[in-house]
Amino acid sequence: MAKKIIMEKIDTDFNKRRSLQLCKDSIAGAETYHHTIPGEGLMDFSGNCGFYRIFILIEGKVVFASGNRDYSYDERVTFIPAPDMDLVIKALSNAQLLEVRWKVSRGDDEELKKYGTVFPVTQLYKTSKQYVDRNKSEKTISRVMVEQRNIPGFCIGSVESFGYDLVKPHDHPMLDQFFFSFPENDMDVIIDGEYIPMGGNVLMHIPLGADHGVEVKEGKHMHYMWIDFMVDETAMTRLDTSHRPTGLMRSFDESGREKK
Repeated sequence: MAKKIIMEKIDTDFNKRRSLQLCKDSIAGAETYHHTIPGEGLMDFSGNCGFYRIFILIEGKVVFASGNRDYSYDERVTFIPAPDMDLVIKALSNAQLLEVRWKVSRGDDEELKKYGTVFPVTQLYKTSKQYVDRNKSEKTISRVMVEQRNIPGFCIGSVESFGYDLVKPHDHPMLDQFFFSFPENDMDVIIDGEYIPMGGNVLMHIPLGADHGVEVKEGKHMHYMWIDFMVDETAMTRLDTSHRPTGLMRSFDESGREKK
């Protein structure tokens, strides 16, 4: 394979508060961190730091405290505080979170006004808008966790299915991208024809412009997030045209059957 694949596996340790930077220098203007907070532990983050902080609660129960308000969650959720606000995260049980830091750029204030963004931006995972696109099967459930018109140049979604299933290889040179796998994930990522096993709690940088897809074998669970950073103005058109909302709220049970 010509392109170097950067990926890091996270060994979750709830015996101590811990922050690990992942896939350093993979995408210009972006940083990613994995945080573990033991029950009753605290983690502080300063505002006015020049970037947006996008938190995804992977597991556990936490309180996000920002702007003199508390926001409590005991399920998967995305939480984005205002970039000028301090934040405290208190764990009510052992918790792990992924944090994505994305640069604040000149002109963002105008874009945020145009989008109508109100901080904090929050989205429960289970109520995320679902969409379909041409690269995925009808069985696959795809979700948008952060819309492309919430945070300038940025969006997040997820893909879930049970094997056998396939996300057909495709490319998008206008979108730089990470994959992060939820703990239950067990699949192969296909990059330029090479199959790369990807278990749970892994962050992978998809080389910009690479032909990439995903295969999940019979009886296995595919469940990962795509984290997109827009390289140029054609990215928004790509997202608008390829992600078609379904208006549905589908889900799977633990055995992989679709819930009725």
